[in-house]
Amino acid sequence: MEWLTPTRRVVRWSPMIMATSLAAATLGFIRLIDRPLRSDALIVSMAMVVIGALCGLHDPARDFVHAMPVSAARRLMHRLVLLVPALLAALLLLRALTAALFSVVPPATGWAELLAFGAVGVAACAVVTRRLGMRAVDAVVSGMLVWLVVALSAERLHISSELAMPWWRWPLAVLCVAVPITVVATTRGVEA
Repeated sequence: MEWLTPTRRVVRWSPMIMATSLAAATLGFIRLIDRPLRSDALIVSMAMVVIGALCGLHDPARDFVHAMPVSAARRLMHRLVLLVPALLAALLLLRALTAALFSVVPPATGWAELLAFGAVGVAACAVVTRRLGMRAVDAVVSGMLVWLVVALSAERLHISSELAMPWWRWPLAVLCVAVPITVVATTRGVEA
């Protein structure tokens, strides 16, 4: 457990905290102006917290530990051990806040869908880190934001929602693809 304190210190917590705060403020504002909560607002709120948590996968020591006997898989697992409980707490907080503020809560992403969305982000980080190095997490987060915007605009863009949001429609299938990609990307090649 000697990895816990240094990893906790270098994880970027502020994006997830800011996304959670912004989502809570948005929910509060929607309640304040006495509007019904729409499904897309809830989806965006939850997905933004997941994207904020993905920012915590940034590994500033990556270039320095190449020569050390610490694999990419182990470094990623250390970050996930810290980020997943914090993400779960943030999502539970938003769910409780939503239930407390609104009498009618629209259907939104469930736990499986959010897990699949996050797993795609983790897999993308694992793959892109090998190509872009330190800039990988920023590139993946930007890509996930664009994907979310396109997915929510799918009907207006005449794109099938199943193609735009496979993590929403088929979360188990997306998980079954994302997890092996993450494992292979972090255990094969130069960084393994």
